Amino acid sequence: MIIKMFQLSLVTLLISAVAAWASPSSGAARIQGAVRDSKGAAIAGAEVHIKSKDGSGLEKIVRTDAGGNYGVSNLPLTDYEVVLFIGGQVKASINNTKALNGKPTQLDFKLTGQYGADPMPKKHTHMVYMPAETGSHLGGRWVEVDDNTAGAAAAGTNNVKRLSGEAARKMQGPGMTGGGN
Repeated sequence: MIIKMFQLSLVTLLISAVAAWASPSSGAARIQGAVRDSKGAAIAGAEVHIKSKDGSGLEKIVRTDAGGNYGVSNLPLTDYEVVLFIGGQVKASINNTKALNGKPTQLDFKLTGQYGADPMPKKHTHMVYMPAETGSHLGGRWVEVDDNTAGAAAAGTNNVKRLSGEAARKMQGPGMTGGGN
């Protein structure tokens, strides 16, 4: 009786091991790639975060080597989100990539423009209260204005032209004045 139970347990264990080995979630996948700037030079020390999207909570963080290369092996076969950080800032993200069985998933990053090495310039904004239109029962609202754009300079008080009442009437044209003709 004990021998039969042992044999049954051994067969169950063997079937479980074979099923786990053949399962699509077994750890046979690899995600790898290279990180380059806009001139093709390797970016060393960049952080690559690889996070599974299957709800398991698996997350791997690797740094690129001196040649700008990275890689993570023995990953479950599932979908992943891959995020590239340089200097603590997110530079690129791939939201849905599939790890393949027996063949590495190649994810290269080639950064362009200012994103390659320099951090993004700080955004300079301020809030401006815009009152409601005349005759409206709606309240005003706050609007964010970017100080770095040409539109902000055009909206500035330096470009306001002061007109006399007579000049304003001339700009309105005939029939537009409020007089009783």
